[in-house]
Amino acid sequence: MRIFRSLKPCECDTAVALGYFDGIHIGHRAVIDAAVACKREGLTPTVFTFAKTPKKGTERDQLLTYESKVEMLEKLGVEILYIIDFELVREKSPEEFVTEVLKGVFGAKKAFCGYNYHFGKNGAGTGETLRKLCEKHGIDATVKAPVSVDGELVSSTKIRGFLKSGDVKSAGKMLGYDYFLVSRSIEGNHIGSAIGTPTINLTFRSDALLPKFGVYASIVTVGDKSFAGVTNIGVKPTVGEGNAPNCETWMPEYSGDSLYGKKVEVRLKEFIRPEKRFLNLSELEAAIKRDGETALGILSKN
Repeated sequence: MRIFRSLKPCECDTAVALGYFDGIHIGHRAVIDAAVACKREGLTPTVFTFAKTPKKGTERDQLLTYESKVEMLEKLGVEILYIIDFELVREKSPEEFVTEVLKGVFGAKKAFCGYNYHFGKNGAGTGETLRKLCEKHGIDATVKAPVSVDGELVSSTKIRGFLKSGDVKSAGKMLGYDYFLVSRSIEGNHIGSAIGTPTINLTFRSDALLPKFGVYASIVTVGDKSFAGVTNIGVKPTVGEGNAPNCETWMPEYSGDSLYGKKVEVRLKEFIRPEKRFLNLSELEAAIKRDGETALGILSKN
């Protein structure tokens, strides 16, 4: 996949999916898949998005890292990705965006967006605006219908709400995959090792969404191998005052080498209980082991 961080002309005919695509949930994928399907017509599947959200109030609640977004888009079949600074197009009118960017930069023959897409200065353009302007300039634009799950419209806002309440199963249905965190495992305080439950620790990026603090059944993937996990998201109130939130996971059935420095992916499957302060390490050890049994039971049914 070719990645552009500026509005450099791509010099080919494209089918473009338009949107911020935070989370790349199943509604977003309907838009992206439509562009990818145009490859059979000789058009290059392209996504136009922003490096940072243009929507105020969600800057610290990102569902995907930049790296994960790029990886997922490539797996979906996107061949060109424009991921630019919003300021480059902020002041363009809807018509200027269509003529200068869609036509002039992308060489778009087809364009796709979601039902709630807005573009142009002050978000003045809607999906219907896009369709009419594109028709005027020889581009076939399609506004994709909303997608529903269990009678509810899929949206990033609802997904964030589910995650902040600990309902990772409902979030996963709308995402189309288990919500996950991925980064290099860092060294912790070794308390888990001391009580017989050695853990891996992942930190949250400053702009990442924080799911509800508590304990989750999880799946841990390192390289091409996956293991059952019990994950605590929070500040470890029993053993650390003033800790920054992190993701700490014990794998009851893992007995291999240390994973410090390894790239680790933790997928949250189901909420088990809220985070809790224990009186001593013995109580903490007993609770972790109970949580491990609960997680293994949950995962055996998935």
